[in-house]
Amino acid sequence: MKTILNYDNFLNEKYLEDPEYRIRKFFVELEKNIRFWFSEGSFSIDTELFDIDIETTNNIEKYLKFDFQDENFYYQVIFIVTLQEVEEEVLDECHIKLKRYDIETGDLLREIGEDVDIKNLSEDTVLELFGKMDEVSDSILGEEEDEGTLSDDDTDLEDTDIF
Repeated sequence: MKTILNYDNFLNEKYLEDPEYRIRKFFVELEKNIRFWFSEGSFSIDTELFDIDIETTNNIEKYLKFDFQDENFYYQVIFIVTLQEVEEEVLDECHIKLKRYDIETGDLLREIGEDVDIKNLSEDTVLELFGKMDEVSDSILGEEEDEGTLSDDDTDLEDTDIF
């Protein structure tokens, strides 16, 4: 006797999720979360979301980037997923890169990046990374001041390697 499949099972019977599909699916869900962070979450206070861009045309690296601004700075947050890191069944981790720019000049002031487990990815994860960026930058400034080598020309962290 032959079994009859319902419509959904019939359509998906021979369909397998490839890594690119899982990445796109992750980015679509992440975009929904980001919009929520800026409408009802911690980012909704004194910040303005400008743009969310999903780029999946690159052969190896796929990314989601969003830009926002607060009273003092302009920010870019980039979530990067490499196809080589996607396992057969599960998308485990991504790389988050944060950049802070001066509003008036557009100069890059600080940046930091970190690999994060996707199952632990949340608004708090991004906020913690912003805190780490401030700690690393403050410690670099503190070390330069202790050495007595900080001059007026050295106060910009643009050329400082944070990674």
